[in-house]
Amino acid sequence: MKSTIVFTKESPFSIELKQRVQSMLSHDSNGRFASTEIWIKAALLITICACLYSAILFATLSFFDRTLLILVFSFFTLIMGLNVMHEAAHGNYSKNPLINRLLAYTFDIYGISSDLYNIKHIHFHHNYTNIFGHDGDISEAPVIRMSTQHPKKNFHRFQVFYTPLLYSLITVVWPLKDLGRLIHLKVATQSFRRPKPRVMLRIVFFKFISFFLTYILPIHLFGWKQALFFIFLFHLSLGSILTLIFQVAHVHSDSSFKDSAPDSDWLTHQLKTSADFGTDSKITNFLMGGLNFQVIHHMFPNTSYRHYPQIQLILKELCQKHQLPYYHFDHLGTATIAHFKWLHQLGTQNTH
Repeated sequence: MKSTIVFTKESPFSIELKQRVQSMLSHDSNGRFASTEIWIKAALLITICACLYSAILFATLSFFDRTLLILVFSFFTLIMGLNVMHEAAHGNYSKNPLINRLLAYTFDIYGISSDLYNIKHIHFHHNYTNIFGHDGDISEAPVIRMSTQHPKKNFHRFQVFYTPLLYSLITVVWPLKDLGRLIHLKVATQSFRRPKPRVMLRIVFFKFISFFLTYILPIHLFGWKQALFFIFLFHLSLGSILTLIFQVAHVHSDSSFKDSAPDSDWLTHQLKTSADFGTDSKITNFLMGGLNFQVIHHMFPNTSYRHYPQIQLILKELCQKHQLPYYHFDHLGTATIAHFKWLHQLGTQNTH
């Protein structure tokens, strides 16, 4: 997984930011890891999702009631994904890697390989944010032009209309895309090493478990027509919001896009390619698991999201001091509007 991308030497801004954040964490009893409250929240979310899944399958419900329950299950799966799955993948719960790994298996139960997620999301997306050909989040969907480096095609002028549908399908196709990445050993145009045999076996094992829980068991209980309706209702409602949360923070008109070596150090690059949204809202902060603090998360991905509000105060102060931009949207709605305005601009204009 070697890359030709080389960032510049650390700037005074980056050095001071790291020093102040490290000093802040050193005074916390749990350091960079989760607090008791975060652990309780994770346990509740996992329990709620397990209970909802069981109720959907085995409770005596009308078609209408089961449909409503699936929408509730989709919502809690989204919140668990943001608060538990994603945090565990970054190793932010415990000093013990095994505990983080066990929590990350919640990804695999839903059909998304946590091992491949580490490669795609943590290695390529986090290390090379918005660098075309390296960041799979902007490079792996050729029918959506997200970057100024992405070659423009005639059909891109319609992308503002068809992109929401494609976003809603992300969790449906992700298990298949995992298999494609495993076969070709690539994320976007970047190659990665073949996983060890035991990792390959683990990936395949969990794919079978997920397929059984997602398709075989529901089809057995409800018949294929009703089961597929429930399955796609769950995934469409989950995928559309999940994808937006990740994409709006990086794909907008103010964000920086590259196809070669960045013109800044790594931390400053994260600042230029990310945006926060809704960080003044206690409800948003509670639900998002820190992913509305995308700037801070990209700068300090191995730090529990409970620290993000305090880090934001430091970041704002240093951005003003060093005359650097800090992108922030009032809420997810304004970030979404900015995102689709940018997609429309990229689809209709030869933006460079």
